[in-house]
Amino acid sequence: MLTYDSRSISALVYENLNQLKQSVNGNAAATKEQKNQAVEIYSYTATWGLLRLKAEEYALKNQPHKQSVVKCFFKTLSRLAFPEESKEESNFLCDENALKKLSDRQQLGASEYLGLTGLGLQVAREFAFWAEALYPKENKSNSNSSTPGGVS
Repeated sequence: MLTYDSRSISALVYENLNQLKQSVNGNAAATKEQKNQAVEIYSYTATWGLLRLKAEEYALKNQPHKQSVVKCFFKTLSRLAFPEESKEESNFLCDENALKKLSDRQQLGASEYLGLTGLGLQVAREFAFWAEALYPKENKSNSNSSTPGGVS
């Protein structure tokens, strides 16, 4: 049985999300898409589960910046859940057969799927936190306001 240390989860999410952010070279629109997607992953996973999130990855093919965040999420989850495969890009959750593997009860029983989902929720929480920390905040300056917070 693997023992998970929340620090190693947090560090891996930070590392992977930071690399992803660097890949768009300051493109404001791409950065905003990535940040929003990273923050939304927790809600999506908690509501729909990993199987549907994996399907969403394929559905986002025309939105590459959002898709890259979902791919990054599964890469991170794979490295944590299946460390023996972490050196390979074609591991359990990242290859072209990942959706089939997640839905196949012979490859992944109910207990394993629930455990993976629990770990996925922790990773998704870290994604939401680090997205807020890594990506720039939007400047919503109100030109009509002369006091902080817009209170007169």
